[in-house]
Amino acid sequence: MDHPFWLLVPWLVFSIGMGLKTWKVTRLINHQLRRSAWGVEPFRAGLERNWQRNQSLS
Repeated sequence: MDHPFWLLVPWLVFSIGMGLKTWKVTRLINHQLRRSAWGVEPFRAGLERNWQRNQSLS
């Protein structure tokens, strides 16, 4: 245990753990953004229909 290499082991474990955590969070954020992007088009279409309906009533 006197070898300086053993000082790097905890840092290596920490780095791998943080890398995995960052990857998971990034994947979650990307998934949320993709899912919300799919929801924008139907919402826009609904607004457009409402606008056209209100234009025909005026």
